[in-house]
Amino acid sequence: MFISTNILLLNNKRINENFKNIISLNTSGIIANNTYIMTYLTIILLFTTIPAVLVATNCNPHNPILYGIIAFIFSDVYLLQWSIKKFIFKFNNYCKL
Repeated sequence: MFISTNILLLNNKRINENFKNIISLNTSGIIANNTYIMTYLTIILLFTTIPAVLVATNCNPHNPILYGIIAFIFSDVYLLQWSIKKFIFKFNNYCKL
């Protein structure tokens, strides 16, 4: 959570600078800021998708590729349903990690 928040705050600064560059037609600044924005978004996606894919592939040994793809696309939803099943409902023999 702290890493994502810091990345978003840094991203916010770049977005504000990008609007200023658009108004002043500074194309080199626009390209540089867009590169930073895409890098920040990629880092956030990696921090949210990698744990979901690891949980999905380890919890579903019969079909890890399908569940890995589902977890990659819907990482937050997958981790939410996994945590509800694992820790709230406490299903027996559900995903022994």
